Amino acid sequence: MEKIGLLVETIIFSVENIADGRRGLATIGATEAGLASFMNGLLSAQVVFTEVYDNVANDIGAVVLVEQVYLTEERRYCRDTEKGVTASMTAGIVAFDDALRALEIAQDAAAYRNAEATYSHLPEYRYKGMPKDAFHVACLAAATRLNNTLRTPGINDIERQIYDQRSKNMSAAQGAYLVIQQSVLANSEV
Repeated sequence: MEKIGLLVETIIFSVENIADGRRGLATIGATEAGLASFMNGLLSAQVVFTEVYDNVANDIGAVVLVEQVYLTEERRYCRDTEKGVTASMTAGIVAFDDALRALEIAQDAAAYRNAEATYSHLPEYRYKGMPKDAFHVACLAAATRLNNTLRTPGINDIERQIYDQRSKNMSAAQGAYLVIQQSVLANSEV
């Protein structure tokens, strides 16, 4: 838990530096300090996103939590006029709450098997044969949002690497979660 706390603190620090850097870049006379803050924030965020990716098999929840905290902090710096961005971030934050609950339930085999019985077996409600529950929905939505952002012109290479890493994190978390689902549901006759 201590490790998660450090990752969360680093993400908060990263977003603050990115926001301060953007303000500095937009202020005459503060461009150099702004750039330094911006780059420091981006680089520290990249370290965290890479670290949770490297450990996704051991701690799927960390991937989701770090992404959720990043969105929460980014939303704090949105302008009042950015209603669409704020709404998208809010939806992502709520979806990650749902994903963390789904992960918790999936780790209780009996509870998850009971929950699975309520999921539709139609293909559009399945992910690789498993229930497309809140975890999959959150990861798929986040990956779509991140991939759409990657198509935005003017993103610098480091920002692009971070968006790409975050998208990879969602895919890796989904893959690790799929293994949990398969394991729990394969033993359903127990």
